[in-house]
Amino acid sequence: MGSRRKFLKSSMVVVAGLSFGVNNASAGKGALPSGIVYTKDDPGMWSKKVGSHAPQASVDGMDITLSTKHPMSIDHYIVRHTLVGADGTVIGSQVFYPDGEPVSNYTVPGKGIYYATSFCNLHDFWVTKFTV
Repeated sequence: MGSRRKFLKSSMVVVAGLSFGVNNASAGKGALPSGIVYTKDDPGMWSKKVGSHAPQASVDGMDITLSTKHPMSIDHYIVRHTLVGADGTVIGSQVFYPDGEPVSNYTVPGKGIYYATSFCNLHDFWVTKFTV
């Protein structure tokens, strides 16, 4: 459990770095390093997993619903959603269990750029950028 927490915290540092414009030349697609963080545009080895792993954000005013269209089972499930502001501030997070549904709700403090994250126990860490 400790190594999972360490990985999630380290991943949040990567997302925060993105918001501050850190550029990783080896990533080839901007600041998110390929093979560590995946996006719809850079799914790496998981290209067939985009639809079921990249988080989707639904915006209704300042209310945000994050969902990951992913089946949930004891062996394969979405572990967590996190919503992060462009300045690296964590707006909120939700941990999921195999018998749950990967949907979470948040209220953002204002308009701007946000990052939705989804972590799958088998297919790694996914980020979706969106604007409110």
